[in-house]
Amino acid sequence: MASSQESHPAQQRAPVAEYVAESLRTLPAGSSFSVRVVYTADHAVDSLTPRRPLSHFHAESTYSRRILAFVLQGGCLVAGLEAHEFTTLRIEAQGAQPPRTCVAVDCCIEKLDSSGELAGRMPMARALVAGYLRSLHRYSAALSVPSVGVHMFARAQPEYLFAKSKDNPRKRILGDLDLVKWWQSTLHHALEYGARPAPDQSKLPSVHPVANCIVPGSTMLESPWFFGKDRPSGAGLENRNASGSCAESSLSVEWRWGLPYPLSARAHDCVLQFPDDPITRLLSEAHSSAWSVSALLDMLSVSEECGSGHRTAYFSASLPLCPDIGALAGAIANCGTASQGHLSFEDYDKILVVLFDQAMDFSSTASALSSSSRLMGYLDSSFDIPFIDVETTGPATSADRTRAPKPQEPPAVNDLSTMVRKRRKVVS
Repeated sequence: MASSQESHPAQQRAPVAEYVAESLRTLPAGSSFSVRVVYTADHAVDSLTPRRPLSHFHAESTYSRRILAFVLQGGCLVAGLEAHEFTTLRIEAQGAQPPRTCVAVDCCIEKLDSSGELAGRMPMARALVAGYLRSLHRYSAALSVPSVGVHMFARAQPEYLFAKSKDNPRKRILGDLDLVKWWQSTLHHALEYGARPAPDQSKLPSVHPVANCIVPGSTMLESPWFFGKDRPSGAGLENRNASGSCAESSLSVEWRWGLPYPLSARAHDCVLQFPDDPITRLLSEAHSSAWSVSALLDMLSVSEECGSGHRTAYFSASLPLCPDIGALAGAIANCGTASQGHLSFEDYDKILVVLFDQAMDFSSTASALSSSSRLMGYLDSSFDIPFIDVETTGPATSADRTRAPKPQEPPAVNDLSTMVRKRRKVVS
């Protein structure tokens, strides 16, 4: 593909890339990877609650940046993550008092995918998510916010970022129920990793992350299917509100069943509406104006995207930030909310056009290498996206240890023949 004729400033090394690299280093030793992260400048966008009524004494501005992180092994793309980060500034005046300013940061993980070309079994995608969540501490230094909202919608698809990877025999594709379980486990680990204090702060009181999960059409009594045996199930508890606690004191992440909003609240006043999301599409309908959160969940459970036999899940978490980690991120690269060296949304979309081009093919090793080279060449020639080399140093996990295959034994069958009394044949 021909390179762009426009000149673009080289991107600085992003804190996102540094933290993803740090997370990847914890994978089993002996592997080499490269990390590349594309990020845009902050752009003014619509509010995440566009139909929330505001008074004349209330002003709100929302800014967005887009993140695209790639992990390569031997020049071949093996994993990718796309996220959307939103910063909302609210100013409210009350009488003669000075205006009150509030800043909120929310990120939405939009896509996570693997190509199937990873050499060896290791939790690559989980490490990528953990590193990204850890990088959100950069907002502590830039905006002094105490926490960041982490949101994602889990829906099973054979491929998200890497075209034709569904045809790669080495790619493991999860069904809807397994995907919900995987995301719950992955976010649990990533939130623990992301909230972990710096070594010199290990003795300070820590704030545990709080995470919500809701599977439209399911009740809290069914939550053990999604949380797994090692997670709080909430079985037997009444669903008193949208965030009925299912926490266990032994867990560092407090899991709750439901959306993080009161069931009786007006949905348009509190539910965040992210791009390309079933909730956003439902709330865009004119007759949704008076819906409560409870009514929204009812509509989701029978919607085309979340109902009709589909198993999908919404995850929403609050990740507490550590000021010292945020200061480190600012020292790595002074990005904050500045735009110097950052791409525009238009340039970002050009990268997506190349990534989703019909010529891209990750169905085999040869085609995946060719497609990876094509995309990386475009990043080099058009935007000079820097990369970080990573050598893994972590211990081996149980999944990585070679085990002798067990001989296949026939299934045990109850033999009831000795208990059957046969009738003697009567000879006339």
